Amino acid sequence: MDKSRVLLAFRIREYRWLWLSSLANANGFMPLMVGQGWLILTITNSPFMVGLAPGLGGIAAMISSPIAGVLVDRINRRSVLIVSQSIMASSVLVLGLLTIFNLIEVWQILMLSTISGLSRGFGNPARSTLMYDVVGPKAIMNAMAGQMLSFQFASIFGPLAAGFIMAAHGPGPLFLMISGSLYLSVIFLFKVPSINPKIKASGSILTNLQQGIVTTFRDKRLRTIMTAVFITETLAFSATSMFPIIARDVLLAGPIVLGLLPTFRGIGGVIGAITVSSFGDIKYKGWTLIIADIILGCLLIIFAFSNNLNVSLFLVLLSGACGTTFSTMATTLIQTLAPDNMRGRVMGIHGFIISGLGLGGIFMGAMSSLFGTTWAITSGSVTVISNATRSIPVAKSLQTIRK
Repeated sequence: MDKSRVLLAFRIREYRWLWLSSLANANGFMPLMVGQGWLILTITNSPFMVGLAPGLGGIAAMISSPIAGVLVDRINRRSVLIVSQSIMASSVLVLGLLTIFNLIEVWQILMLSTISGLSRGFGNPARSTLMYDVVGPKAIMNAMAGQMLSFQFASIFGPLAAGFIMAAHGPGPLFLMISGSLYLSVIFLFKVPSINPKIKASGSILTNLQQGIVTTFRDKRLRTIMTAVFITETLAFSATSMFPIIARDVLLAGPIVLGLLPTFRGIGGVIGAITVSSFGDIKYKGWTLIIADIILGCLLIIFAFSNNLNVSLFLVLLSGACGTTFSTMATTLIQTLAPDNMRGRVMGIHGFIISGLGLGGIFMGAMSSLFGTTWAITSGSVTVISNATRSIPVAKSLQTIRK
């Protein structure tokens, strides 16, 4: 492994601070999903409600992401990120206080999840475009792999720690710790340069939004990637929203095993991110994207039928590696294929698309309630494989980067 390639983006001081901010953010987000899901399950005993909370957050992010894409093409990107991150941290703080004082109700969890989703929708395009500004096109794949690495590092330790904390103290103290990590993410951002768009968008916000949508979906390559991202986020990545059901009803376990599932997924993600980083750049990004997507779908089908803890953990680990590879390739291609003056808006559309994870949570919850978790995950994974297979003819064109 070429260490110089792995650390390419980390040579840039500003990127290191942005990476630390991403790590602190991920350290909050991953345990939040675990704690929120477990809290709702204990209150309602409803798989649908477990999926509804992230679903509402996802819908909120879908609404705010395209608007955020317009804003980051018009105003300071770091400022957008700081404000959105601060709002998310405050919503989790309120959730923790309500839980500790036994004032929490389901509608409050759903409302705070929605606020968190709105904040996330504004933050994602701002973070992505700010990262591109900091590292440039030559290091962007390495930087995106590093971004995924921070997320997967958090996936390893955060959910497992969340399981132990909830087992010992309940979800309230966990939410307070999560809010502290999110506030730390904001502090790190003040070390990142305050960067304005090189070419500011002009005209009305509605016109700018329309321009971004037209640019994204007229380009066959961008359209193919966005479709694959939406289907994979909605029907494959959303399988994680069913981890509380898998842990309790399939594996017959409690919060600690619930923490182990995303932890092993995170270990696989770290393996995938480091592997991608070691290449510095990958010529056949399109083929890598599609193959990773197909393998991910196959692994999740096997996982859906497994009731053995060791087998399930191994499958989750492999799916984490494939999922991280897919996401890194997709985001890198979108960033580099987007025109410079449209990058914020294209990434806003991408933020809208990846918020399909929330819709997937609703889908998984509803399908699980009707037909069982096994068939919910299987049906989604089959759709992912089918779409990836249909994308094979476009794979070759995804190697060419427009610059």
